[in-house]
Amino acid sequence: MKNKEFENLPGMGKPLDLSDELPGMSAEIKMSYRMLKNAGYISDQVDLRKELITLNDLISVATDDEEIARLQEKLTRKQLQFEKVMEHRRKNTNVRFGSYAEKIYGKMK
Repeated sequence: MKNKEFENLPGMGKPLDLSDELPGMSAEIKMSYRMLKNAGYISDQVDLRKELITLNDLISVATDDEEIARLQEKLTRKQLQFEKVMEHRRKNTNVRFGSYAEKIYGKMK
């Protein structure tokens, strides 16, 4: 603090976000999620996965054909976006991390 190394940090003066991102998950899964997210491996992927699940749920209960078509089109776009994110992740990871990540993703489902 004497060297003023803690000044102008991102989020300075703002309240901490203490919300639970994964309610109902075990502490171990939450910690794995946080580790992967802090390492930059999850952020886009998790948000997209949530959107994909929501869109699938909406399509399953929709009754209007136009609404189903609109949701299906949006789902297709999100699936393509998700695949791009996953492809980018595969390019930036080593072989051992890939198998480890798949195990973690499997536990998060």
